[in-house]
Amino acid sequence: MSAQPGFAEARTYIENLLAYHFRVVTNLEEALWAYPATLSNGSKLPDGNKSLAVVGDAALNLVVKHHCYVLKMKRGPANDLLQKVTCNAYLGAMSSSHEVAPFVVMNPGSRAMTSDMRATAVEAIIGAVYRDCGGDHDTLVNVATALGVL
Repeated sequence: MSAQPGFAEARTYIENLLAYHFRVVTNLEEALWAYPATLSNGSKLPDGNKSLAVVGDAALNLVVKHHCYVLKMKRGPANDLLQKVTCNAYLGAMSSSHEVAPFVVMNPGSRAMTSDMRATAVEAIIGAVYRDCGGDHDTLVNVATALGVL
């Protein structure tokens, strides 16, 4: 299977949004499949973008926690910020405000994209950047900033 329909447009839009250029395009391609699929390189995604979203969630947690550390935030306010910006409602709203959702390929039987699906897509995109940049902290901070998390 080749990249999903409109992938070139999705890639351009997301790379411009994040100010990040993907070296391995299948990292981004994986982030945009909301259901089981086969990527253009033949890799199978039995859970769609959900596994990559777990990586993105962990990367986002680390970036936000480090941000709080650098700012010398007290534990309570730091935890409040972490809870706010990593919850599905916030990430889903972020996806909507940045208009990422139209680029996510849903199961043909799905009627509409839920807030949780949008949040998973944002986490998966962050996970894709994490994989693509080799976990470079500064790159992840820049992406989180571009998304409005920091």
